[in-house]
Amino acid sequence: WTVSDYLNTLHVITDDTVFDTKQVNTNNFSGDDDDNNDDIIKPMSWGGGNRISKNMYHVALPKALLQELRTYANDMGITDFYRGLIIDGPSYNPGQEKSVTFQQQNWMVHRPKSHWKSNMHWLSPADETAHDDYLTILSSGGFDQVLDSIGAYFNLDSLSAYHLSFIGVSQCERGFIHTDVNDSGVMAFNLIIPLMLVEGEGPELEILSDDETTTRYYQYEYNVASMIGDGALHATASCDYMSKGEMRLCATVYVGDITATNVRNLLMSLTQAYPPVGN
Repeated sequence: WTVSDYLNTLHVITDDTVFDTKQVNTNNFSGDDDDNNDDIIKPMSWGGGNRISKNMYHVALPKALLQELRTYANDMGITDFYRGLIIDGPSYNPGQEKSVTFQQQNWMVHRPKSHWKSNMHWLSPADETAHDDYLTILSSGGFDQVLDSIGAYFNLDSLSAYHLSFIGVSQCERGFIHTDVNDSGVMAFNLIIPLMLVEGEGPELEILSDDETTTRYYQYEYNVASMIGDGALHATASCDYMSKGEMRLCATVYVGDITATNVRNLLMSLTQAYPPVGN
């Protein structure tokens, strides 16, 4: 399940309410065969093992991945672009999207509609060149090891990193509860990888239970990804970093074992320009 394999096949396929991420062992992750996937991937739980959302997990990441993604975002001009967009302003209008260029590569930036009640913006590759460049950075940071661990943990046949983006936010009045992946057969997930966090602030992710009766909160941590699977209800937690002149920046990577059975459902969750839905 390597990023390189995906590049070769791209044209063929398309309080106790606060979770403690210290349950994940991030100290010795290498991705080698000797690593225990049960230590690398764990279900999110609260209050002594209470799981309110059966398809919410957290994943230890290779430490090289954070540095590779940060350096990439800085060198491409993406970090400065976000600072101008959500700290200095002005932000895009809710629902607005626009084509932008970084280092002669085509990207698409999009701000969700007003019911999201935040200034979050998504930035995604808009064509094959930008998409493949992002994949090579993931590979350089050891993301192949993450794919191997996820594949072994869920007993999957293959995995592709098929939906890539950066997300940035500095203010959220109230999060919009939504899902990222549906009806994949527990074969696809969105990994949220923190790149810049605001020190001293509260949890960043709001999680609604599967029965929609209980809310819990998850605190992001460097070198740990939150992994969101089928039907997992969540939202950006309320925040306001504007007075500090700071922002939160994350990379997001959707991975999936794409099959004839689930491909149509996965296509329905795409929110970016590339890969094109028609392909």
